[in-house]
Amino acid sequence: MDPGTGSRRHKQLTSGQDTWSARCGESRTAGAEGGLRETTGGNTGTAPAGLPYKAAWCFHPPRDPAAENWVTTQGLAILHGRAREVISRIQALAAAHPPRPGSEHDKIISKTLSYLAAKQPFLDYPRALAAGWPIATGVIEGACRHLVQDRMGITGARWGLAGAQAILWLRAVRANGDLPAYWAHHIAREHQRNHLSRYQGSLGLAA
Repeated sequence: MDPGTGSRRHKQLTSGQDTWSARCGESRTAGAEGGLRETTGGNTGTAPAGLPYKAAWCFHPPRDPAAENWVTTQGLAILHGRAREVISRIQALAAAHPPRPGSEHDKIISKTLSYLAAKQPFLDYPRALAAGWPIATGVIEGACRHLVQDRMGITGARWGLAGAQAILWLRAVRANGDLPAYWAHHIAREHQRNHLSRYQGSLGLAA
């Protein structure tokens, strides 16, 4: 059993030789807004909780309720900054119940251990929470949908990288409530570039 797998929606927008790709679609279980969670779509292999969910089924029979408790324990350990403990537990379980070399379970366990070991510097959730930093992915996923996909993915649109980037900058400025200040700055800079820098001090007043 390999829960949490699915295809990632991929929309590719092209113009000439430039290519801009949007990968913002991912469905989640109810109430799973952010942080550690199991996904029902998208690439769960890139999420700290998605891999423990897969790894759980390497050590538990199908539909075993204990698997959910095991995942909760590992997820809370990661959330409290103890990713090293989770690595040690999975290594111990793999040593006690070694998977068949090259099997799907062997690949999942290896991938889980590699991910957690490589990402340890970035899994310091206690520090992030103490500093008031967001750890929920819902903020990023919402920005992908609202800021990017709602504009870039309109029917019939074709984008080059430069045009797409310009629109996204403008949408970000507007979404942050900075459009009036930005527009005043833009007009002032355009006036300086097109007029003052060319003519100021070079033309005298006629008598």
